Amino acid sequence: MSDALGEIVDQLAEALREDPVLVDPVFGNGRTDEVHEALGDVVDGLGFPAYVVMVPRPPGLSANDPDRELATLLHEEIGGAGLYAVMTDPVGYGETLAGFGAVPDPSERFGIELGLYPDGGADADLSAAGVVARELDLVAALDAGVPVSQQQFETYAEQAVWRDPPEWDQEYEVPTTGAYAVFTTMAFVAVAGCAWLVLRNLARWRETAPEKTRQPGLATGPAPRGEGPAQVRARAEAELDDLAQQLAANAGTAQPDDVRVLVDGSYDTARAVLERTGSNAEDLDDLVGALVLARVAGRALTARRRRTTPYRPCFFDPRHGEGVRERTVPVGDRELTVPACGTCGQTGSQAHDQAPRPMLLPGGLLGRERPWYELDTVWARTGYGAFVDDLWDHVATELRSAR
Repeated sequence: MSDALGEIVDQLAEALREDPVLVDPVFGNGRTDEVHEALGDVVDGLGFPAYVVMVPRPPGLSANDPDRELATLLHEEIGGAGLYAVMTDPVGYGETLAGFGAVPDPSERFGIELGLYPDGGADADLSAAGVVARELDLVAALDAGVPVSQQQFETYAEQAVWRDPPEWDQEYEVPTTGAYAVFTTMAFVAVAGCAWLVLRNLARWRETAPEKTRQPGLATGPAPRGEGPAQVRARAEAELDDLAQQLAANAGTAQPDDVRVLVDGSYDTARAVLERTGSNAEDLDDLVGALVLARVAGRALTARRRRTTPYRPCFFDPRHGEGVRERTVPVGDRELTVPACGTCGQTGSQAHDQAPRPMLLPGGLLGRERPWYELDTVWARTGYGAFVDDLWDHVATELRSAR
């Protein structure tokens, strides 16, 4: 075992000693805290020791059965009896249940699933966490001698916490009229859970795409540092102050309701984000969000006076400014088209040297830097406004919920 893999196994084992359920945000279905709590309830009700490990695949595991190898390594560190539910593939799922010591044999569940679904489809409409929850409950039911029906299988997909987000629709006809129409160059529309599904697949593609495919998409090497939290905060505050002066100068001027709501909502929400946010590395995503909201409001105020497109930031790193171009990134068997700045939007012969490098943030279970869209935040679910028109409303709802 390599030193890097050994370090990750040690960290995961230490975390499992404190909490038997580990759910990285890329598996959280856009609702990681809720998923974590629900899986904790499942584990608590099993009647035998169990651990859930849903993390991006650590490097250095065997290619043949990496999840089982990780389960074995974790058991060697933790010791004792235990059933380990391990999943490291956020798209293909393919969970592994491995039992050690005096726990039920998890392999018996395969006979039940094959009998109920001889043609496959047992996992239809389930999220990654939903699959794990159902499999653990199935093992417990078989151990207790409780009969299992197909109807019981299908009840998991009926629960929001276990259900997969709906597929995003590439054929959606994007409106092209009105001051605040959706970004007209985008090839799809997605909100909330739909956006999370897209971003989850994008994260998976980033890890697995062959080099010749990855070069025109996302660069994976060390990225040059963008502006830090303090600099982003200063820019956001300066732009909000300037916007406040414009609003004061235009006080009493009639404006359409949709413009007023967008301007006021974006301005107020940006101020609220800054009031609740520090200036540390872990605050960067919120600070960038406040800056984007300020620019959305500023563009909307300008649009009141002349026809213009709504503000959409560079998808790869919103600190780069406006997405004046578009970039297409492979996601599974489809393509995701997103706004990009002039540099990140370069294609053709220049694309290799100017491959987009996403903004990195500390996050996930181990605290390592990850692309911003792999984290379970309101910014990832909305694409910093790439997937929704009313970014401020989504953020304001998140702030009220946190409060």
